[in-house]
Amino acid sequence: MAVSTDQRFPGLRPAGATRAARYRERGLWDDRRLGDGIEAAAASYPDRAALIDDRETLTWGRLASAVRDAAGWLLGLGAGPGRAVVVVSGNVVDGAVCHHALLRIGALAVLLDRRCGPADLAFAVAATEAHLVLLPAGVSPALAAEAGAVPVAALDGWRSAGPSPWTPTEPDRDAPALVLFTSGTTSRPKGVAHSINTITAGARNMAETTGTGLHSVIYLVSPLTSITGVMQMHLAADWHATLVLDDDFEAERSLDRAARLGATTLGGAPVIIERLIAVADRRGQPDVALRTLALGGTTLPRAFLQRIAGRYGIDIVRVYGSSEYPNATGRRAADAGPAPDPLADDGALMAGTEVRIGSSRHPQEGLLRGPALMLGYLDGADSDDSFEDGWYRTGDLLELAGDRLTVVGRLKEIVNRNGLKISLAEIDAALSGLDGAVEAAGFGVADPATGEHLAVAVYPRPDGQVTLADMITHLRDQGLATRKLPEEMVIWDGPLPRTASGKVIRAALTLDAPAKPSSVVGRLEKLS
Repeated sequence: MAVSTDQRFPGLRPAGATRAARYRERGLWDDRRLGDGIEAAAASYPDRAALIDDRETLTWGRLASAVRDAAGWLLGLGAGPGRAVVVVSGNVVDGAVCHHALLRIGALAVLLDRRCGPADLAFAVAATEAHLVLLPAGVSPALAAEAGAVPVAALDGWRSAGPSPWTPTEPDRDAPALVLFTSGTTSRPKGVAHSINTITAGARNMAETTGTGLHSVIYLVSPLTSITGVMQMHLAADWHATLVLDDDFEAERSLDRAARLGATTLGGAPVIIERLIAVADRRGQPDVALRTLALGGTTLPRAFLQRIAGRYGIDIVRVYGSSEYPNATGRRAADAGPAPDPLADDGALMAGTEVRIGSSRHPQEGLLRGPALMLGYLDGADSDDSFEDGWYRTGDLLELAGDRLTVVGRLKEIVNRNGLKISLAEIDAALSGLDGAVEAAGFGVADPATGEHLAVAVYPRPDGQVTLADMITHLRDQGLATRKLPEEMVIWDGPLPRTASGKVIRAALTLDAPAKPSSVVGRLEKLS
């Protein structure tokens, strides 16, 4: 049978009956119960640490009872099968407990980060026809007000509800179970819907890629409410690993905490590991606790990754994925021997993942389908624009060599200067290691003479100074062609704006740049 649809959300484009049957035959979708995760771990080793945040540690036994209590509490508040509940949370135990509880009662968990704005909450409530909103302590009155007529409860309300008589049940694995929101090319967020089957398929890929098991300690810096956070919640639950939540990342403190708790695995935005390693390097630290890194998104220079792998003995795996299709690539346990250079591309296609190169928009745009693909966007217009003949349009320019994938650019992340296209991913990679900069990223600026020109946003170190001439010298030293050199540098007085998953928001760079100090160079001809 095909995956269930939901008439409230016309954008759902679930796998057809043929592909759904194929995924089940191959064990990529299965009848594994949610109870085989948390509850089974509680029965086998109730006193082992399951979930740790900055305030407390829950053992598997305590986590199982917390999820049961939260499920009963949520049912008492009117949550239930098919009903949307908005969860606003940081990286805290309460958010994870409520997420697991909502899935167990068959509700639709709608996730928002604690840093969301009033407009984000209002949009989520309206887009999902939410029945309940869970808010953490300390949110602004303006945020709480956006729930409107929808009932609001405290995220930690389950703690005072008392033991629940509710008996765990197993929900429909094909029904919409999770919604999270992703920024894109539209002026509003897009609601991404997943089922339990698509979530667990992505988590299974991550487990295989990272070798996660009973003795793994996963360190989560990315928001709990992002696809990275969701994957790691389920990765830990399904493979009975310990999940450590970091709600206030600060490189020095977080590196020490990871070591103290014996963290072995970190997955997420490369900027996180870059900052952690910078601290370890500055200290002359001989070792770090982390043993495995799964890195996606912006590519760090291969020389940097090879150096930290050699110096600290870290196993680094490149992965490719998105909110729409988490962990499409990685490392497969069945592959004979390591890849010739595992850092040379973006990983091997995971089981069941299919790629087609070339779309109606671009001959090199990659299209994906497979067991971890979302059910679709909530809005039909979003899905109509993003699916082609049953394939999901990634917006990325891809190359496929055998079954190994390389991202070579992004349709929307290209500066078109006089018809010559400049890949912003390439610029960002070349900017890595720029002396005096905490971080830097390229973006496009409208130009009456050339259509667009390349600018670079720089967040300098407190004791550093970066000039446009220094930057150009650095980029030349990286082998960048003259036609790809920036014509403008804009100074940021704080971290560059990023999405919850760590990606630089280039639209914000373009929008905010005119109000910030900048320097420009003459036309590129003067740089020759």
